[in-house]
Amino acid sequence: MNLRLPGVAAVVISVAAACHALGQEASWPDMTQPARAVGGGEADAAVVVGIEGYAFVAPVAGAESNAKAWYDYFTKTRGVPVGKVKLLTGVDATSDEMLDAARKAAGRAGPEGALWFVFIGHGAPAADGKDGLLVGVDAQQKARSLDLRSLRRLELLKALSESRAGSIRVVIDACFSGRARDGSMIAPNLQPMVLVAASGPADPRVAVLTAAKADQFAGALPGAGRPAFSYLVLGGLRGWAGKARVTAGDLWRYASDALEATLRGRNQTPELTGKEETVFGAAPGEKGPDLAALAKATAGAGAREEMFRVSVLPAVPRAQAPAAIRDLAGGADFRSLDIPGLKKFNEATLFDKSSASAGDKAAKWRELAGSTPAFADKALARAAEWGRYAGELAAAEDARRKREEARDADWEKLSELLPLEVVQPQDKRRWAQMFVDAYGKAEEDNPYVGDLAGFLPAGTVKASPAGGIRWVRIPAGSFMMGDREWSNSKPVHRVTVKSFQMSKTEATNKQYKACVEAGACTPPSSYEGGDDQPVVNVDWNQARTFSEWVGGRLPSEAEWEYAARSAGKDRKYPWGDEEPLCERAVMNQGGNGCGRNSTWPVCSKTAGNTEQGLCDMAGNVWEWTQDWYHDSYNGAPSDGSAWESPAGSGRVGRGGSWSNDVAGVFRAAGRDGGGPGGRSADLGLRVAR
Repeated sequence: MNLRLPGVAAVVISVAAACHALGQEASWPDMTQPARAVGGGEADAAVVVGIEGYAFVAPVAGAESNAKAWYDYFTKTRGVPVGKVKLLTGVDATSDEMLDAARKAAGRAGPEGALWFVFIGHGAPAADGKDGLLVGVDAQQKARSLDLRSLRRLELLKALSESRAGSIRVVIDACFSGRARDGSMIAPNLQPMVLVAASGPADPRVAVLTAAKADQFAGALPGAGRPAFSYLVLGGLRGWAGKARVTAGDLWRYASDALEATLRGRNQTPELTGKEETVFGAAPGEKGPDLAALAKATAGAGAREEMFRVSVLPAVPRAQAPAAIRDLAGGADFRSLDIPGLKKFNEATLFDKSSASAGDKAAKWRELAGSTPAFADKALARAAEWGRYAGELAAAEDARRKREEARDADWEKLSELLPLEVVQPQDKRRWAQMFVDAYGKAEEDNPYVGDLAGFLPAGTVKASPAGGIRWVRIPAGSFMMGDREWSNSKPVHRVTVKSFQMSKTEATNKQYKACVEAGACTPPSSYEGGDDQPVVNVDWNQARTFSEWVGGRLPSEAEWEYAARSAGKDRKYPWGDEEPLCERAVMNQGGNGCGRNSTWPVCSKTAGNTEQGLCDMAGNVWEWTQDWYHDSYNGAPSDGSAWESPAGSGRVGRGGSWSNDVAGVFRAAGRDGGGPGGRSADLGLRVAR
């Protein structure tokens, strides 16, 4: 292929990341530590893009690791000033951000320096099939979305060509076939890639390295979950190509030889357009991997099927709230103003500043537009802004939910594989690493890390938080709090709750004992039951102390009810509207505690869980909350905070217990109060943060 692009200098385009596949384990060098400094980049400017988790399409494993290694090469090895190197990863890597960064870098590179652009992520063919797309992080699995939310390769190169730089070197690690690592298309109805030569003379500064032909797959290093071509090109610059001064031809030949020697099951043929003798820079002289040994290690890898892979994970899209209103009523003469309409506009503006949900704010502005024509245009524009934000919040929450579902499903399979003696130890280590790389190394993000610590290098897993609390994220939203049947739950009122986390279970005896042993908590009056049963006989102050020790707090009463309603849904009980029975709650049916005359181990009644997975929100034990108890909700906060002033007759307890048989106490809206110093065998706690 001989793609001729006018006005662009030395360019490295690698086609790899979208089609990554795992192979056999092999000893590829770790690039975590940068190579020694050689300088030469003082007049350079660079942009590095690494998109590992896309919002709506398959992930590119290892993209961020490669991108950060390239960033270190520029700043540590080549000596490019930090202010002239832009790193874009995750939600920052939109097409607009990439193009803007490229243009700024083009203006920062000096005539004696080089301009670099490194992209590692998904690629796809443009709608007309005549150009390649660098897929932005927020692109959806639709051909039109890919076209709108991706950066065209020729547009990027044109922007870079406007630089005064002596050379421009761009590493674009993407698979322009538009296929994911399993061979499926990342979006339906994509046109095949048809590369055409650009008219005009080739800029003599140009050198284009491409990882594969347009109709080939390009992917990961055999045995390593990271894009192959950008890794190998960087290795060549670090010295693996065996040359003191590395040229485009040296990088092309080294990457070609390494791929030819080690790949199994796919063809990947790098290509070079431009002068082979184009110098890319001095090499630090780092010794590269033994390709012969790697070739032997990867033999047969192409036919092997992995027993375990992590699921395709959506990234969590960024949600940006609208800016504060600046242009309010305008500069009209007060004598001509529509005073009633202006009052309504003022009311909507005050509501705009409140803690109400984005959806409610959008509705408020639409209501104003319908009732006050003078402000209709302003109101509809503001409604559209809040509507967009509401959609972004919903998409982000949906992505978080899907990630948690994928995590739990993957763990269900991996937990069955790890105990098997027939599974090789190196496979167990690799799978454990894959799992924590995908889902997190801290228990607060990934509740299974403790089970994986023995398979991972020391220090990989972050220390568990005090008490071993398993946190469940509760999304933000608004709901109608209370009910109309019980006087102490009236009036029903709208409350807006910010996103928070709540412990999956009631605090257990084991967790509370750890606090006592640490000297932070005082013992309960007595422990009832085993380690995995809820702690009881603790007063409100003890409950608060324990909550703070584990890095949390007691939930507000509004947060508790919102969580018990599965994030604010209109339902009587945590599980829905079906009446309380022992299959869903530990209660007094057939005797206290469903016949056991005691509490049960936490999460024994999973049929009663909320949609988010909270256990025992009805039954087992009453749970302390932060609020003072009042006989009604007159004057209660509407922002989800605890009702702390004025003080009430006691602190609020929620959820009912093993000794209750009245259905009303198990309602999500059910509540009672008791003195802060009270203790009983049916009263415990749950933690929030």
